[in-house]
Amino acid sequence: MARTPVAVYQGLLKTQLDDSITDQIETVATRFSETQFVGEKVSVHLTRFLKLITKLVTYLESRDKTTPSDVTVAIDVLDYFTSTSKWWSMTRKTPGLMLRPPSREPRSFIKSIEGLQIGPNTLQRISGSGEKLMRFLQEHELADRDLRENLHESFISSWAILSAFACKGQGRSVIIEADFETAYDITRILLFHVPNEDFRALTVIRNLGSHSVLPRAASIGFSPGFERKLNSSVAANLERVHGDHLAGMAPATSGASRTILTNSLRFLGQLQAVGRGIDRLEEEHYDSTIVAALQMLESVGVSSDFLENESSAADIFQGLRLGEGVDETIQLLIRRLEGLIVDSTGNKDFLLQYARLVPRLIALLLLLATTTKTSQKAPLKDIDLKRGLLLLHNLISG
Repeated sequence: MARTPVAVYQGLLKTQLDDSITDQIETVATRFSETQFVGEKVSVHLTRFLKLITKLVTYLESRDKTTPSDVTVAIDVLDYFTSTSKWWSMTRKTPGLMLRPPSREPRSFIKSIEGLQIGPNTLQRISGSGEKLMRFLQEHELADRDLRENLHESFISSWAILSAFACKGQGRSVIIEADFETAYDITRILLFHVPNEDFRALTVIRNLGSHSVLPRAASIGFSPGFERKLNSSVAANLERVHGDHLAGMAPATSGASRTILTNSLRFLGQLQAVGRGIDRLEEEHYDSTIVAALQMLESVGVSSDFLENESSAADIFQGLRLGEGVDETIQLLIRRLEGLIVDSTGNKDFLLQYARLVPRLIALLLLLATTTKTSQKAPLKDIDLKRGLLLLHNLISG
C-alpha cells in the first residue's frame, strides 16, 4: 500500500539528525567537495540526498531520531544509484530495489557528473517542482519555514543528482527533461512505494556477502556417515516426494532448490561447526546437529513442523513457485552474493574451491523466504526474497 505524501513529509520534517549523524554523512560527502554540479559542490548535493534518505529510513521504522545504521542504509542507497545499471526502470507497480551486482566504480561515476551539461528547460522543471512542493508544505502547515526550506533544498539536490546519474548511466552528456522525469518519479517511488525491507536489504546483502563466518563455514566438511544419515532422513525423503514442484525454478537457482531442505540443514550444520570449533561433522554429530539446526530456524520464527507434518512440507514445496520476474531477481542476487564473497576473501578462486557454499546459502534463503509469504498459495515474490534475506542475516549473525 502506498504511503500518503502528507504523512511522509510530516515524518521527514519531524525526524532529528544529531551532530554525530551529520558528521557521519559529511564524512562520505566531503570526498566530492572539489567537484561542482549546477552551481553547488557535489558534496552539498550528496549531503542533502543522504540526509533525505536517512530520514526516510528512520520514518519507515516509526522513529523520530536517526541512528548510525540509518545512515549506512542511505549510503547503500546512494551506492545503488551510482554503481548499478537499469535502476531507472523501477515503477510504482514494481517498486523493488533490484539487488544487482555493481557495473561501475561509484566514486569515479559521481565525480564524472561534473562534465554533464544541463539545459535551461530541465533546470526550470526542477525549480518549478520545488516551488510546487513548498506550496504543498505550506498549505498543509507542515513544520516551520526553516524546516520546510531544508526539505525543499534536499529535494532539489536529490532531483538534480538523480537526473545526472540517469543521464550518465545511459551514456549521454546532456541532461534532458526526460532525465528529470525519471529522477522525479524515482524519488516519489522511494518515498511513497518502496517497502522498508528493500532499503534494509541493500545493506544486509552487503553485510551477508562479506560476513567472516561464510569462508569458515564453507571449509567445514561432512563425513560419509553424516551424509548417509542425511540422505536417508525425513528431509531427504520429502525432497524426493515433492521435488517435482521445484523443477521449474531449478534453472534460476543453479539447482539449489532441488535439495532445499537438506542443503539448508547442511549449511546450518556448518555454522554450528564453526561455533563449536569442529573441522568436520562426523556421524556422531548428526543428531545434535539436526536438532540445533531446527532450533536455529525456530529462533528466527520459522517453524520446523515441515519435518513432522506432511502438509506443512507440501506447503513449502508448493509455495516455491516463482512470481513474474523473480527468476531474474534470484539470478542477480546470486551474482551479487558471489561477487561480495570473492571480494571479501580476496581470492578469485574461492568459489571454485567451495562451489557448494552459494547453493546452500540460496537454498536456506528460499526456505526462509517461502515462510514469510502472507499466503502459501501465492507465488514467491521479490519482497519475500528480501524478507528471507533479512532473516538469513539475522540467523547467521545470531
